[in-house]
Parts: sequence; structure tokens; C-alpha cells
Amino acid sequence: MHPAGQDEYFLRIGDVVAGKDAPPPQHSPHELAERRRHAAELAPTYRSEFL
Repeated sequence: MHPAGQDEYFLRIGDVVAGKDAPPPQHSPHELAERRRHAAELAPTYRSEFL
């Protein structure tokens, strides 16, 4: 069970891959930092927090 909207949260911060056997996306350190910032910014909207 997860809070309502968590699927949308992960769609907004994650990458869509071709399938379960697809290789993970490769991101630069700058891209990773930007994604973390964006995830933290959106977290309260989806009643999530980073510990």
C-alpha cells in the first residue's frame, strides 16, 4: 500500500524505460543533482519526505 499519488510522483521524477530488462538510464552528476532537487521540491505535494 502507498499513499495516493505516489505513482504520479515517480512518473514525474523518474525515467520511462523500454522494459524490465532495459539498461538503467545514464545521467551526469549535474543531471542527478537536478533530479534530486526536483524530487525534493515535489515531495511535499505527494506527502513524501526524504530521510
